[in-house]
Amino acid sequence: MGNNMNTCPDSCCTGDEILCIGIPCPIDIVLLGIELQVELPCVRISSPEDLTEDQVQQLVGVLQGILSAIANLGAGESEE
Repeated sequence: MGNNMNTCPDSCCTGDEILCIGIPCPIDIVLLGIELQVELPCVRISSPEDLTEDQVQQLVGVLQGILSAIANLGAGESEE
């Protein structure tokens, strides 16, 4: 894959979001021998109003599930 010497812009995250993932530069991925470039500048979850304690707990549960699933992606692979 080619080297991209461009500088990346600042992240889109401001710090007041519920969750913000800023990846301002493209990511190079090789999948099944195919070179891909993924551009995902910002994933942001925010709320225009104050959340109740129940809503916060629901969000925490969902985020824990997502993070747990990501952490266990390779757990199903068998060791040789």
